[in-house]
Amino acid sequence: MAIFHWKLQRISAILLIPIAIYTTFYLFNIGSLSYADVTNDISSIPAILLIVFMSVILFMHSSLGIETILEDYIHDMKTQSLLVNLSKFIHVILFLLTLVSLIVIKGN
Repeated sequence: MAIFHWKLQRISAILLIPIAIYTTFYLFNIGSLSYADVTNDISSIPAILLIVFMSVILFMHSSLGIETILEDYIHDMKTQSLLVNLSKFIHVILFLLTLVSLIVIKGN
């Protein structure tokens, strides 16, 4: 299981590289767009799919990284398990908030 965890974290890191580059360039050029242009752009189907894909990869990568840190530095198994589960719960909530935000933007 540890090998799968390690591979999944590395694959997610590699997948985040092009997404981070694209997002950086998009944010640098966002100043020239109006609010309506940005909301129209974000509410398009390709953008929603990209944001959902990016969110899944980002939250999964973050959750795996935090889990690794907690397993390395928290030696009490009960506390470790509690914190890992809390971290996973928070990551799921953040992902759901991302989806709700996209629904609200798409609705406008």
